[in-house]
Amino acid sequence: MKILAYDNFKPGVTLDDLRPYLRDEVSNVWRLWKAGIVRENYARADVGGVIIVFELASVEEAMRYTDDFPLSKAGLLEWHFIAFDAPLPLEFLFDPTVDIANPGTGR
Repeated sequence: MKILAYDNFKPGVTLDDLRPYLRDEVSNVWRLWKAGIVRENYARADVGGVIIVFELASVEEAMRYTDDFPLSKAGLLEWHFIAFDAPLPLEFLFDPTVDIANPGTGR
């Protein structure tokens, strides 16, 4: 399953508070990316922070990873999680006569 995790800086936290941890934070996420645990990683456009998409079995497992991040251990972040999975195969909703062949193949 995919787990979307996004963080918020705790009240009063500034970029100067984060700076000493950023190199280790980024290295940690990169290791998880190379291991296939982190699938996507984005900077938030609305506020400071990140969005990480994990490929894991549960939110609890994602929480164990985020709890181990240097910024989390320093008490600078709050994390929020959304679990999502593949939708119901849509062809089950269609009449069996509806063409569900691969687009562009004509088959």
